[in-house]
Amino acid sequence: MFTYIIRRIVQSFIVLLIVLLVTFTLPYFQAHGIYGPAYTVLGTHATPGNVRLWGIEHGMNHPYFVRFWTYITQIFFHFNLGHSYKQNMSVWQIISLYVPRTIWLALSSLLLTTIIAIPIGVAQAQKRNTSFDYSATGVAFVLYGVPSFLLCQLALDLFSFHWPHLPSQPPAGVAPWAIFTNPVGFILPVGCLTLLSLAFLSRFMRGAVLEVLVQDYMRTARAKGCSTTQTLVRHAFRNALGPIVVILGLSIPGLLGGALIVETVFNYGGLGIQTVAAAINLDIPVILGITLLVSILTLAGNLIADIMLGVVNPRIRVEGTGR
Repeated sequence: MFTYIIRRIVQSFIVLLIVLLVTFTLPYFQAHGIYGPAYTVLGTHATPGNVRLWGIEHGMNHPYFVRFWTYITQIFFHFNLGHSYKQNMSVWQIISLYVPRTIWLALSSLLLTTIIAIPIGVAQAQKRNTSFDYSATGVAFVLYGVPSFLLCQLALDLFSFHWPHLPSQPPAGVAPWAIFTNPVGFILPVGCLTLLSLAFLSRFMRGAVLEVLVQDYMRTARAKGCSTTQTLVRHAFRNALGPIVVILGLSIPGLLGGALIVETVFNYGGLGIQTVAAAINLDIPVILGITLLVSILTLAGNLIADIMLGVVNPRIRVEGTGR
C-alpha cells in the first residue's frame, strides 16, 4: 500500500508540473505577450522604453526556462501564485478570501449527493424495471438535460419570488463557516449544486450494483441462504462501492465548475464569482492562479480516491504485482 501511495504521489507531481508549464506559458499568448501587464500598470506612460524598463525590473527579460524555474520555486517554496496588476494584490491574497467559501459549498453538496444518491441507486438496482426505477430514471434524465444556470434560475424564481420561503442569496460578506451559523440562506445554492450531481451518481450506483448482482458469488450467497438484504448490503454494496469512490474523487472539478454557475446566479462571494469577474476584467494572473489551484485540488481528490479504493476493495492489487 505504501509503495502504491508513493507511486501515485509521483504521478500526481508529474501532472502538476505539466499544468505549471501550461499556466506559465499561456501569458505569452495574451496581447503584448508577457509585457501585457506593463501596459495595465503604466497606462498612458506605456512607451517602449518604459515598458522595457518595467520588464527588466520584474525579470521579464530573463530567458524562458530561467523564468519558469523561478515560477516553480515561488509556488512550491513561497506559495506565490503571481501578482494581479489590475487589483494591485497578490493572487493568493485575492483567492484566499473566496476559496474557503467555495470549498464549504462544494463539500456540503458532495456530502448531500452521496447520502441521497447512493441509497437511490441501490434501491433502483434492487427494484429494477419497476415503477420506482422508471420514475427515478425519468427524474435523472430530466436533471441531466436541464442546464445548470436554468435550474438555478427556476429554483430562484419558484422558492424566492413566487413562494417567498427561502432567501434569494446567501448572506454577503460572511465568514466561510456561515453555512453552519445561517444554513437557511444556503439551501438554494447547495440544493441546486446537489441536484447537478445527484442524477449522475445515482445512475452510476445503479449500474454498479446491477453489475455486481449478476456475479457468481452473489448467486452463491443466495444459495447459502442469505437474505436479499444481506446479499445486498454485505456483498453487492461493498463491491459496487469501489467505482463510486473513484467517481467521487473525479467529481471535484465538476463541483467547482458547477459552483461557478451557482455562485454567479445566487450572488455568493466564492471562487466561482471571482473567476467570472477576473475573466470579464481580463485579469490573467488571477485566472491562471485559480486554474492552478483547481488543478491541485483535482489531483488531491484523485489521489485520495485511489487510496480509498484500495481500502474499500482489498481485492485490488495496489502493489502492482501479479496474481
